[in-house]
Amino acid sequence: MNRPQSDTESAPATTDHVIDVALVSFAEKGFADTKLESIASESGMTKRMIHYHFGDKRGLYLQTLARAVQLLRPVKERLEPSSSVPVDGVQQAVEALFEQVIEHPEACRLVVMENLFRWADLGQVSPLADQSSVILSLDRLLMLGQDAGAFRPGISALDVYTIIASMCSFRVSNRDTFVNLYSTDLSDEANTDGLKKLTVDTVLSFLTSNMSSNGVSYLKPDNPSTLHDHPEESSMASGIYSDEPVTDGDIMEGLSNIFED
Repeated sequence: MNRPQSDTESAPATTDHVIDVALVSFAEKGFADTKLESIASESGMTKRMIHYHFGDKRGLYLQTLARAVQLLRPVKERLEPSSSVPVDGVQQAVEALFEQVIEHPEACRLVVMENLFRWADLGQVSPLADQSSVILSLDRLLMLGQDAGAFRPGISALDVYTIIASMCSFRVSNRDTFVNLYSTDLSDEANTDGLKKLTVDTVLSFLTSNMSSNGVSYLKPDNPSTLHDHPEESSMASGIYSDEPVTDGDIMEGLSNIFED
């Protein structure tokens, strides 16, 4: 007969809780120095059950890394522009992405560490997360801005996201050296707010600059279809996928296709 659980007894550990514990451990100690025994002890799940759910430490690490990437992505509603002004929409998107890093510094740290040490060998595994929502949201904002004449052509959503991600992660990856060299703590409240504004201003300056454009995106992904459900309908179609310059007609046609879907 099953007896009711007393107030002093904890509920069985879940796989989500194990991943939460593992995220902190991997981000602080790295892959090699993180022990399944310590994760089992802290999470309340036995080592045997961790092996049952995740296979081995690498399996747990891959799922933890996927969680880290997911945590750095705002919910879809945060990326939906609350204003019809393209500049306001871009500012909102940049702030949403920046604030995810503020809320989840351990996730950012783990992603940075993986790119440095390559524990997961990501070139051999499936994509960790679906990136289309972030790219699509930036894509629509760029097309609206280009159509309105506010943004210069030839810039892709991937170009813009690269700037945002670089500046957001800088706060985590370079915090200690900035304290040591420049007596500037990027993680304190004033500098966090200042770096967020700097990121917004950098992106908007890049988009609204009078610099001449060659009509081609700066970045060229190996597999464009992973970035966009319909790459031929995105603002990147003429820039990233060919050497043909972006024209006003291209922008209008792509914009109308997106909003007809």
